Order: sequence, then structure tokens, then C-alpha cells
Amino acid sequence: MSSKVTQARAQNGDLSVAVQHHETDSPLLPVDQLERLNQIDPNLVRWVVDQTQAEAEHRRREHSKTNIFIFIERMGGLIGAAVIGLSGMLGGSYVSLHGQPWAGASIAGVTIGTLAVAFITGRKPKSVAPPPGSNSKK
Repeated sequence: MSSKVTQARAQNGDLSVAVQHHETDSPLLPVDQLERLNQIDPNLVRWVVDQTQAEAEHRRREHSKTNIFIFIERMGGLIGAAVIGLSGMLGGSYVSLHGQPWAGASIAGVTIGTLAVAFITGRKPKSVAPPPGSNSKK
């Protein structure tokens, strides 16, 4: 569990402003914040827990949908590649059997080569841009 607290204070003469922001990847608020909320209104703690449970269920459903769509995308790509590969091989064989062996070999070879290049270059990780405001030049 990671947690980040940001605080900002400003003062102008005898006027002052303070802002605090707490960010966490935990689905529940920290215990000390729940205790303070319980001191203010005990019903709000139950509401926070209920909302957290609803959010967690929604997140699980969305995660499951995302996994299904990723599976469909990958299987579709594999099936499409198989169709393209078989079409190229069958087309090359057809041309070869009808009197043009060099043309048939070229068609089949280019088809297989193109699929190999697509699979090899398609697996490269995407580059991540540096965050705004960071100076990568030294």
C-alpha cells in the first residue's frame, strides 16, 4: 500500500491558508481518519465503508471486463494472423501449381516474412514520456 501526503501553506500578513491532500491506493481510509470521522458522525463511517465496498465491486467488474476484451483482442489477432498466413501460403501454392513457381514462392515468402516482422516488432514495449516539468537534459 502506497500513500502520499501533500501539504501547502501560504501566509500573507496575518492571513494564512493551509491545504492538505492525502492520496492512497488503499480502498479504505486510514484508521485515524475513520476515527476522526466517527467522532464527527458515526453514521458517516458506515456510509464510507458501504461506498468503499460498492466501489470495490465496481472495480472488480471493470477489471473482469477489461480482461475479457484483452483476451478477445489477442485471440482475434492470432486468428487474423493465421488467416493471412494460410491465405498467403495457399495463394502461393496455387500460383506455383499453375506455372509460376518463382511468383508463388515470392508470395508465400513475403506473407510469412511480413507476419514474422509484425509479431517481432509488435511486442516492443511502448516508450514512456517523461512527466511534464521534468528536465531530462543534463
